[in-house]
Parts: sequence; structure tokens; C-alpha cells
Amino acid sequence: MNDEKNQTHAQPEETNDFAKQLAECHTQVNEWKDRALRTAADYENFKKRSEKERMMWISSAQSSLLLDVIAIVDDFDRAFSQPADQSRAGFELIYKSLQKMLDKYGVQEIKDLAEFDPVKHEAIMQVESAEHKQGDIVQVLEKGYLFKGEVLRPAKVSVAK
Repeated sequence: MNDEKNQTHAQPEETNDFAKQLAECHTQVNEWKDRALRTAADYENFKKRSEKERMMWISSAQSSLLLDVIAIVDDFDRAFSQPADQSRAGFELIYKSLQKMLDKYGVQEIKDLAEFDPVKHEAIMQVESAEHKQGDIVQVLEKGYLFKGEVLRPAKVSVAK
């Protein structure tokens, strides 16, 4: 009988412990839920801020490039205001300014123009040539350019048959 009394007394204690554990679990769940919501909100804010910063960087880069182009437009205006016999020298200076600007931005002319490379060259036509072997570039029709080592625009070329 004593055992039965102990068991009946133990059940309310176990129920109390269970209720405390359940309450603690609910508290922890609510804390984790709150953390998850805050983390999700922080992530969304981070994405928005990152996109805004990216747009600012793009705008800044465009502004820098456009200011350099405007300087060259000013050079054209000065060249056009010169007498015809002096304008050639003005246009040569403008050409040098453009080359300098392209260098500044990491744009370089594709120089290896002996053998056709489909990555760097676009074959516009094939021509007969006794002086070139098949696949060699005969003529550059339009210059190609690299941007920081990557092809920006392939050179348009004619290739020997």
C-alpha cells in the first residue's frame, strides 16, 4: 500500500515536471522562431542593400567612363573648329586619346593575327591565297579587342582556303 501512495504522489510531480519541460520547449520554440524571423528579415535587408550598392557601383563606373568620353568629344569639337589643313593632326590626337582611354579601362587590341583562332577571330570570308597556308588570316577587316584578357569583340578576318 505504501507503494501505491508513493505512486499516486509521484504522478502529480511528474506532471508538474512535464508541464515545466513543455513550457520550456514552447519558450525555446518561440525564441528560435523569433531568431528565424529576424534572420530572414536581416537577409532581405542585406539583399536590398547589396542591390542598391551594386547599382551605385555601376552608376559610378558609367559616370567615370562617360566623363572620359566627354573629354574626347571636347577634343572632336576643337578639331572641327580648326582649319581643314590642321584638322588631321587634331584627329590623330583624338585617336591617341581614345587609345589611352581604352588602355585605362583594360581594353587592348587583339594582336595575334597570324593563324585563325575561333575564340579571338570571326571569319567573315575565305579567300584564295598563294602566300598563306589554309587557316591563316589573310586580312583583318575589323579589329578585335580584349577586355582584361577576355575577348570583348572578336576580330573580323578573311581566312585563306
